[in-house]
Amino acid sequence: MDVTHRFVILRLKHQIKSRRSRNRRIESGFRQDQNGSLPAFQESAEPDIIACIDIGTTFSGYAFALSKDLQEDRLAVHVNKEWISGNSKLITLKVPSSVLLTPEKRFHSFGYEAEWKYGQLAADKNHLGWYYFRKFKMTMMQNENPNIGTSIMDDTGKPLRAVAVFCAAIKYLRNHLVDALASTMKGVEPNWILENFSFQWIFTHPVNWEDQTKQVITMAAKQVGINNATLVPEAEAASFYCQVSPLHRINTRNGEMICLQTLGMKYLMLDLGGGSTDSTILQLTTDTKLIELINSTGNLNGGIKVDAAFINFLMQIVNEEVMEKFASSFKADLSYLHKEFEIKKRTFDPKSSDPIVFKLPTVLRRIFEVNMKQALQLKIEQSEYGYLVKLNGDTLSMDPDVFRGFYAAALENISSSLLKVLYAKEGKDCKTIVMVGGFALSPLVQNTIRTKFPDMTILMPPDPDLAVMKGGVLYGFDNQPVIYMKAKYTYGIGMAMPFKNGVHPDEKKFESNGVSLCSDVFKINITQNQDVQIGEFESRTLLYINRREQRFLCIPVYLSTVREALFTTEGTCQYLGKMKITLMSTRDEKAPISVKMALTFHELVVEVTDEGSGRTIRDVFADSPHIE
Repeated sequence: MDVTHRFVILRLKHQIKSRRSRNRRIESGFRQDQNGSLPAFQESAEPDIIACIDIGTTFSGYAFALSKDLQEDRLAVHVNKEWISGNSKLITLKVPSSVLLTPEKRFHSFGYEAEWKYGQLAADKNHLGWYYFRKFKMTMMQNENPNIGTSIMDDTGKPLRAVAVFCAAIKYLRNHLVDALASTMKGVEPNWILENFSFQWIFTHPVNWEDQTKQVITMAAKQVGINNATLVPEAEAASFYCQVSPLHRINTRNGEMICLQTLGMKYLMLDLGGGSTDSTILQLTTDTKLIELINSTGNLNGGIKVDAAFINFLMQIVNEEVMEKFASSFKADLSYLHKEFEIKKRTFDPKSSDPIVFKLPTVLRRIFEVNMKQALQLKIEQSEYGYLVKLNGDTLSMDPDVFRGFYAAALENISSSLLKVLYAKEGKDCKTIVMVGGFALSPLVQNTIRTKFPDMTILMPPDPDLAVMKGGVLYGFDNQPVIYMKAKYTYGIGMAMPFKNGVHPDEKKFESNGVSLCSDVFKINITQNQDVQIGEFESRTLLYINRREQRFLCIPVYLSTVREALFTTEGTCQYLGKMKITLMSTRDEKAPISVKMALTFHELVVEVTDEGSGRTIRDVFADSPHIE
């Protein structure tokens, strides 16, 4: 562990005595009796450590910070400094999104270790019973409407629930962080860290994920013991980081530094990840609030599309059958090939005319020559790449134009996605693009964006591949970030109202204390497509008690998939749960019961207050329809 991490440990040690005298737990979306109304994001106490786990399509990782450090320096966010890849030329600040489970479906390893172990098992023909998932996030998203019941296929076609795979990844990354913190404290076990320091856990997700998909992460986190998981879209997380980090302008010669702090400014957050590219236009309003105006996602337009183009190139040379034999029987060599290509992607200089040289696995050449009865070198010479690609033994050398061609489709799709967003009415007056994500590190990608959008200001933080993780930590630190989004559904409660002849159906009419009432009325608190401030309670509904002896009140909570709904019995409505509040005998009988609702990024928060006693309860519900 480096000096920075040791400094963090010293800060933690300094807090041990005070931490032993009190035991604090932080729970997001808690039910609690309280006086007054708290913001929906309000926590029971400030966490000691804020950690963000970012599970990406190709690479995953975590970032963390001490709350006290962030009060002094908003950039005091730390990441694991080095993941061991097995190749000295490939040093990464994230780890491959690869999970390996035993035949009994027990966790074995994650990341580079999982890749290595699975390669060894395959070499000995012992891998078929094991469960190996690589780029599992992308695999899950290839399902229609992925949710907590979705299963994904492993490397050999065996199904396993996506929740179990995400659970393994989350548990590994959580434990890696806690183990790292405990390793420099003499005699301290990881469990002691978890028991004596309060954590706030942030998880990032693509901006286009539906609510039922986000529940996969929430449930997986709960199975690991993280009950206070907070989810945030990757674009919003990156924006938090870019607002405090100096941004380098990459389309000027002097490389000026710019900060995103101009109120009213619109900017396009371009998240270039491994699996997809997300284009989101955000605006800093005059009261420092962040508003999402529009977003667009280009699935499979990230670095993974470049990988696919490279594999397609190899299949053109050795043919598809040979490539499939190689990929299915020599997993370790396939992993080596992926790492070699990853190194070349990271070091490729689009301005250089030097050939790109890397080593092909010997076994790939042998499979080709045994099956095709022809030297691979001769096949290449006779192919369309004859003058551009050379093979000397196992060393492959290619013209830069061939390598550049691997990027062509991805870059064209990215440019089209950007134009679509910028040409929308919400994109008017947007003159700035902020690039984040691992794919943004590519000089070729940067050069393409500069060329395609010469009139735009192109900005990038010094560590674009870490912007989402670090921004997630800052999001957690700003307990009540001010972000506006449109409500996906209509939310409200079921209640009875005075019956109106000619308006309410007769079958819903009933009498109570001599008053004619209508049952099953859907009283709306939040309307579909309404601009809501995340974490802020919206307009309240007032209920009145008409029976003096009543000692509790049950309030059913519903959502509707349409903007307007009259009754909770309509097919568009779905029951989410109920709130039950105790009515004290000493309450002011004329005072109402108020119901307020707020949306987080993945939950509906409902607060009920008895204005006659000051008693308040709060609970959370799923913010999307149940999947049958």
